[in-house]
Amino acid sequence: MAKPKKTKWGTWTVRVFLYRDEEGTPHYKRITRDTKAECELEAARIKAEGVPEKKSGRITVGDACDRYIDLCRVLSPATVDGYRKARANGFQKLMSVPVDDLTEELVQDAINEEACRIGRRGPISAKTLANEWGLVSSSLWKICRLKYDVRLPRRKKNLKEYPDPQLVVDAIRGTSVELPCMLALWLSFSMSEIRGLQWCDLKDGVLTINRVVVDVGTVPTVKDVAKTDARIRRHRVPPYILELMEQADHSQPWIVPLNHSQIFGRFRKICRKAGLDLTFHELRHLNASVMLQLGVPEKYAMERGGWKSPHVMSTVYQHTFSAQRVRVDDQVDAYFNGLLSPEKAGNSGAYDIGV
Repeated sequence: MAKPKKTKWGTWTVRVFLYRDEEGTPHYKRITRDTKAECELEAARIKAEGVPEKKSGRITVGDACDRYIDLCRVLSPATVDGYRKARANGFQKLMSVPVDDLTEELVQDAINEEACRIGRRGPISAKTLANEWGLVSSSLWKICRLKYDVRLPRRKKNLKEYPDPQLVVDAIRGTSVELPCMLALWLSFSMSEIRGLQWCDLKDGVLTINRVVVDVGTVPTVKDVAKTDARIRRHRVPPYILELMEQADHSQPWIVPLNHSQIFGRFRKICRKAGLDLTFHELRHLNASVMLQLGVPEKYAMERGGWKSPHVMSTVYQHTFSAQRVRVDDQVDAYFNGLLSPEKAGNSGAYDIGV
């Protein structure tokens, strides 16, 4: 609450915040008293009692989110659907709080509590929390011009070790989802890119990504543009995948006419049967790791995977295989052991430590 100020007439005055209307405009009441103490007492009383007749017009956090989502209708349907899901699931205890009652302490407490929320697959991830807070913070700033200095949980680095690609290939060969799996593992296509491929996109053995298909709620939605310009790219299709395409159904425009649930569900069954801990999207991660292992230059790896920056490719998608890591560690250890004891190394101490 603002502090009273002395006027040139000797009285004391202060403005007391009352509420923020549906348009986001703040409303105040000015109090003037003979002494500073009287001014502070009256201001505290009004602040505590509020303005009952205006309470219904006070905008809540949920109202701000709803209005922000409404303003974002020009964005892609998938993005708006993601906002709606975040609005429905995240920060539910905060949604009914009037924005003029918010404090940084209250908001930080809500973030701390949200970090412990249990979702369908256990505690929500730091990424999910960041996305939910992104909606709330953007809404508060865009609608109410309110910003808070808060701390979010740090995202955990993905240290998952992926299986040998040979095991994955052996598991998917001859199955009903071999084609989409090979497109992801071999050519680094995402699920939405695979679902968006049409036969008209294949010319002279080259496949072009011109669109993606995403689910808005449960409704498949076609988008003519990908997430970033880098995702719009071409791939020379290997003969093996061309043969799989020849065997596919050509009576409809879609190369892979399966929906998300069908592809994902069938792939998970294959993985369980083969004892593999892998999601469909991680086939794309595996492709990045293969390129890293083969020493593919960064520029071409980014082109193939459709990554906008090397930071995204290296921090999110590239991983090393456990067996390869052990071999590299052994080679590096041998090199330095040779420097310490050349006579034990059996040569001049030069070792091939390339991958």
